Amino acid sequence: MKLRTPITVSAILFSVFCNLSAQQNILKYIKVYFTRPVDNSFSNGVNAAYLNNVVFDTLAVYINRAKYTIDISQYEYKTYTGDPIYTAINNAHARGVKIRYIQDGSYAATNTGVTSLNAAIPVIASPMNTGSYGICHNKFVIIDEYATDTTKAIVWTGSPDWDQAMSQGDYNNVIIFQSKVLARAFTHEFNIMWGDTTHGGASNSSTRLFGPFKPNSGTHMFTIGGSKVELYFSPSDSVNNHIVSTINSATTDIYCGMFTFTETTDATDIVNRKNAGAYAAAILDKYSSGTSTPYTTILPNGLGNNFTGYNNSSYLYHNKYVIVNPSAPCHDPKVLTGSHNWTSSADTKNDENTVIVHNDTIANLYLQSFAKDFNVISGHALTHTPNPCPATDVEFISSENEVRIFPNPFSDKVIVQMDHPASAVLVKITDLLGNTLLAKEYGQINEAALSLNALNSGIYFLSIQSGDKQYVQKIIK
Repeated sequence: MKLRTPITVSAILFSVFCNLSAQQNILKYIKVYFTRPVDNSFSNGVNAAYLNNVVFDTLAVYINRAKYTIDISQYEYKTYTGDPIYTAINNAHARGVKIRYIQDGSYAATNTGVTSLNAAIPVIASPMNTGSYGICHNKFVIIDEYATDTTKAIVWTGSPDWDQAMSQGDYNNVIIFQSKVLARAFTHEFNIMWGDTTHGGASNSSTRLFGPFKPNSGTHMFTIGGSKVELYFSPSDSVNNHIVSTINSATTDIYCGMFTFTETTDATDIVNRKNAGAYAAAILDKYSSGTSTPYTTILPNGLGNNFTGYNNSSYLYHNKYVIVNPSAPCHDPKVLTGSHNWTSSADTKNDENTVIVHNDTIANLYLQSFAKDFNVISGHALTHTPNPCPATDVEFISSENEVRIFPNPFSDKVIVQMDHPASAVLVKITDLLGNTLLAKEYGQINEAALSLNALNSGIYFLSIQSGDKQYVQKIIK
């Protein structure tokens, strides 16, 4: 395959990121849904999905597939006419699935969905709100963590509580992971709150821990579908530090959609990124954020017309996410989402769950949702941010029969194997911004070992040029 134009590292990265097969690959492992319409004119090739009043029917489908275990930590669950969730849970219990359920103590008396469950399903409530403890605000479901087929392990999370309005009017997002390792990490957190590790067994009241009394949850970095995913729980994992870090990584564009936003540092950092040259926009719910300075002062003054508040007496803007660099596939695009509102209580008192997904396709799906929300709520459209990553018409070696790179992910070294190399081979390691970290030239070789001990954990690109052929692969440490 010929190099038809001169090539730069950033051009290589753009071609890799925009490869449609890579987009489809991530969607095998991570799915995203929204409860309000989306704007597919912002799509980079994969259209975002709007679930019109059926987001909980989708959850019921996943529950109906469960064969072994289901663990649920859900803040609020109020049943309604046509509610499919409790029926799916009860049916799973009837066919032998082991189920555990944690609800928030302050909602226990009104959680009609929980009281509709089979009485044999073990359920506990978090402690009541005290000076040191807030609420169990988690919103996650873990399905079949111990399935013999590891592809069946599922984690469901996102912003919605379980009631009719959350599915049929409120603005919410759901993200679903097919990952045994992530399911195991969520289960570890669940077990801390449950006080035991026995699926389907009674909680141990003498060992269960909530809120600020929990230890650090353990593993935080995962590779799912070839992309980096971070996982944090509040309050043990200092989540607001990760929110700040995510905001400050914005170089091209940043979009914030929040229900409750009172952390002034987060708002100031968004404005600072805008002042540094990033396109920035935000939607906040007036019902929950309307008296806080991010809503009244910092964001409207800093973002101008790119700030809008949602003021509706019937529905809520209930999302809790920030999208960073979705228009710049070579600048580590990412989405931070989950149950965590941007408040001091969420960071220091509540039980919350947060994920950060580093992937351009997932970031673009969220952008399609945000763009439609912003247009509907504010009355004017977002500007399409130009992609700053140069395009290229380079053709690549694509056959694994020609090039093999392993192990991936790696810890200290990577092996490169090539079939039919030319007389000279150039191998480069670059970071996400295109900076060259290693460059080595070889004679005619079939195998080379690259020592990469000095690299920090993260995502890199290994490029190989052999004669008139070029190969690029994302590698993860």
